[in-house]
Amino acid sequence: MDTLSRYGVQFFVSVALARLLTPKEFGLIGMLSLFIGIAGLFIDSGFSSALTQKRDISQEEKSSVFYFNVVIGLIMAIALATTAPLIAAFYELPILAPLTRIMAVNLVVTSFGSVHWALLNKELNFRKGMKISLIATIVSGSLAITLAWSGWGVWSLAIQSVAYSLTSTAVIWIMYPWRPAIALHTRALRSLFGFGSFVLLTGILNTFYTRLNTLIIGKMYSAGDLGLYSRAYSTQQLPTSLISAIVNRVAFPIFSTAADDKDLLRRGCRKAVVGIMLINLPMMAGLVAVARPLVLTLFGDKWAPCIPYLQILGLAGLLWPFQIINPSVIAAQGRSDLLFRLEIVKDAIGLTFLLVACQISVAAIAWSMVAHGAVCFFLNGYYTGKLIQYPALRQIRDILPYLGASVAVFILVWPISLIESLEPAVLLVLQVITGICVYLLVGYIFKLRDFMDFVRQITDRIQAVRNPV
Repeated sequence: MDTLSRYGVQFFVSVALARLLTPKEFGLIGMLSLFIGIAGLFIDSGFSSALTQKRDISQEEKSSVFYFNVVIGLIMAIALATTAPLIAAFYELPILAPLTRIMAVNLVVTSFGSVHWALLNKELNFRKGMKISLIATIVSGSLAITLAWSGWGVWSLAIQSVAYSLTSTAVIWIMYPWRPAIALHTRALRSLFGFGSFVLLTGILNTFYTRLNTLIIGKMYSAGDLGLYSRAYSTQQLPTSLISAIVNRVAFPIFSTAADDKDLLRRGCRKAVVGIMLINLPMMAGLVAVARPLVLTLFGDKWAPCIPYLQILGLAGLLWPFQIINPSVIAAQGRSDLLFRLEIVKDAIGLTFLLVACQISVAAIAWSMVAHGAVCFFLNGYYTGKLIQYPALRQIRDILPYLGASVAVFILVWPISLIESLEPAVLLVLQVITGICVYLLVGYIFKLRDFMDFVRQITDRIQAVRNPV
């Protein structure tokens, strides 16, 4: 419910802002994502993941991580604000200097709530997290739409980001009772740093690679091209992140509790893989099929050039959930060192793909994401096989029925988008209904086991809500 409600509101806000703003204005914010992302990682330094992974944590450890995060947040915000003119000079866009300084405020604000969020996730207290996220999303989204409507342009996007951080941090302090003690002990930090340091380094490498394409597109092409690519990427990520966020919030904490029972962990991993992919595969196949009417209906004609990017990135999204589940298994085994080494190899391969692709076109950069995703899946799956005997090929075998059903969805849904006599909105509704019916029909005809179990669980939950004991 947390993820559905938050992403639902975010989706409404993104559609409204896309209607009010231009691709160039979104591209300007996208140019800063690499710098903001890496600076944000230093605030946490992997300690929040270490708090989640460790079985028993003391008040001393929690408080020490809190003060460390705040100090690093201040340092990183000052560093980012100081280098703002250099970032603006790199892109040859003076407006990026004040934008960078505004975005730097987020680093300080979020540092005050990072431990609170880690403790909420460790306790699997998602009900409270849902309320906090939803409040912050509604407040910041409403403010951004109002400012964009009033002609604030790109500043509405920057202020939205800061407003979300301020609201979520303030509300979590109100709703979650933990308070830090007046204590900062290096001994407590050292006890967590062994795991957390590799998480930090892994996060830096991953963020650098995944956001490097924004830097390259912004520098080699234009802010408008980056805005179009970012719109395609964020649209593709909406359904993928919706599912992945649910799994990511739950998988690592729960996998950590089963770390000593390999059989239980393997069964849990398979359940997570099949459960998420039986939803993700048809959604991504459907997204590729409905890309044109979807973009034209939601965002308008000015965003039409991003349609090919969305279709390509939809293919990349087919395997994306594996990037969440397999690393969560490795992390739950306490092997953050292995995750770090894996990240070096994966990013080196991805960087090679990216450097070749950027010389060709923005579309080629999108295709490099598809190739990189496939390589990452097999690398991660290899070590999942080593650790819990659930390798990549076995994972593929488990999802083959749902891949076949998703191909059927695409084959029957995509031709509908070629009907030029219908309005895009009508086409979109027709395609979505057709896709859902085809997928459900295939699942029922072939009696796909996990599909039937999933439908049965949903039915049982609905009945439980209607007829509470």
